[in-house]
Amino acid sequence: MDDVNTASSERAIRVMLVDDDPMVRMGLRHMLGAASDLEVVSEVSDGDEVVAAVQAHRPDVIVLDVRMARLGGIETIAAVKARPEAPKVLMFTVFDHDDVAQRAIRAGADGFLLKTASPEEICGGIRNVAAGLGAVSPKTAAQLFTQVREDPAAAQRAEAARLMSTLTARERDVVSGLARGLSNADLARELYVSETTVKTHLQSAFTKLGVDNRVQAGVIADRAWSAGACSGGEA
Repeated sequence: MDDVNTASSERAIRVMLVDDDPMVRMGLRHMLGAASDLEVVSEVSDGDEVVAAVQAHRPDVIVLDVRMARLGGIETIAAVKARPEAPKVLMFTVFDHDDVAQRAIRAGADGFLLKTASPEEICGGIRNVAAGLGAVSPKTAAQLFTQVREDPAAAQRAEAARLMSTLTARERDVVSGLARGLSNADLARELYVSETTVKTHLQSAFTKLGVDNRVQAGVIADRAWSAGACSGGEA
């Protein structure tokens, strides 16, 4: 893992580059270095290095490759999003198959760009993702919209996965328990916390999910589970 020191202002967006091709990382580093509001704070060459690097460097946005030797991008997203206050993730790949984009989004990716994107599109994508606006390459967007029109259930699962990604790890734990039919007392025993703590996590989760009750939250958790994006993690 290489720590990259660059000059930045307080308002610069902190970026981590994750790609097994050093030439890709070098090209991105030089490209982003020309933008005064973007700062590359770390580079790693494989997904299994990402969690430790996130903890060490606290990036705002991770620019993440899909295919790497030891741990792929989809699996890496899940590991990153299981952490509290997880950074945004922008998938950056040569693969434009619609199933790759769907799997990335279901796993919690905040944006998806192809490596053929222009420097302006890449820098703009990072800024949009950092601002919570998302970013999708035009070709990928067309494919995703087609699939959404053809498969409403897939759209519901993708939205549920997105909503679940907004929760902290402990909030995901308690909401996932609702989908398994667990009571507050059951959750308290399973998570080794008090029922009052469980209620606090549930209320916070309900607010973030935009729901009013346990049933609605459980439905979202079940849909996210179907999308492969509902898992527990660190407290």
